[in-house]
Amino acid sequence: MLSRHNIRIKVLQTLYAYYQSESTNTAIAEKNYFKSVNESYRLFLLNILYLQEVADYSQKDFEIKSNKYVPTEEDKKASLRLYENEPLTAIRENDYFQSMIKKNKLHQHIDKDLVRKLYKAFAKTSYYKNYLEEKELSIKEQQYCLVFLYKNMLSDEHFLEHLEDVSPISEDDQSLIFGAIKRTIRTLPEEEDFCQAQLPNDEFVDEFGRELLYKTIRHNEDFQALIVEKLKNWEEDRVAILDMMILKMGICEFMYFETIPTKVTINEYVSLAKDYSTDKSKRFINGVLDRVMKELQEKGEIQKEGRGLKDN
Repeated sequence: MLSRHNIRIKVLQTLYAYYQSESTNTAIAEKNYFKSVNESYRLFLLNILYLQEVADYSQKDFEIKSNKYVPTEEDKKASLRLYENEPLTAIRENDYFQSMIKKNKLHQHIDKDLVRKLYKAFAKTSYYKNYLEEKELSIKEQQYCLVFLYKNMLSDEHFLEHLEDVSPISEDDQSLIFGAIKRTIRTLPEEEDFCQAQLPNDEFVDEFGRELLYKTIRHNEDFQALIVEKLKNWEEDRVAILDMMILKMGICEFMYFETIPTKVTINEYVSLAKDYSTDKSKRFINGVLDRVMKELQEKGEIQKEGRGLKDN
């Protein structure tokens, strides 16, 4: 679920909190980093659970409408088609998923009234009405229905606010979680290990993320000196805190991550600056990293391994 790009964001956020606290305990920073990584997976599970709960409400809605003494024409159209959706059934009946929900105590975060409102809003859409009227539905159409439902949930401000109340990283991880859920739904009902497939990758989390965090902190003063030398028309104390951290992470990748091309590193940190820092940061980060990279290459301090990496 977490790509190197996502890991870079989490390292940046951890570094920011670390330096803001003026702590010198790297163990605490490492603990907070892993906590953030685990929270992303927990948030993924919670969103899947909410999707299941909202879709499952269609069964209750069917029962209410079917038991009315004087049903309306709309009530007579009530159906269990969404509840019987095959990808949804695969989620509901997956033992590992349900055990992870129980282990993380995620049911306590489910707001039943919000579930009802989310379903009612979805039930009013023309898409859902057409979905219920289709004679036959392929697996792809059933998968798309769940994706459409989840998109509809994300358009609800109360749902987003609720997620932010539950998890402090919800807003930052929203696009990450949405992508993971779409990929998961597209594997159902065939894929039984859909939860395991989204577990954080040890290579990215440990070998890349933890090392990036540790080495950036360890070589902080050396990186600071390299950056200050390249500040054209800028005073050191005028550089935004986030920009300085982004630059240090970029230099760390140049020097200590032999399999990542320098061009990839620059592009990644320019992207982070665009998303998380000031309007002028994009060009600033690009310029400083480019100058530092060229100096380090001249000194032979950037050594890349692997096919096609030596000149990148």
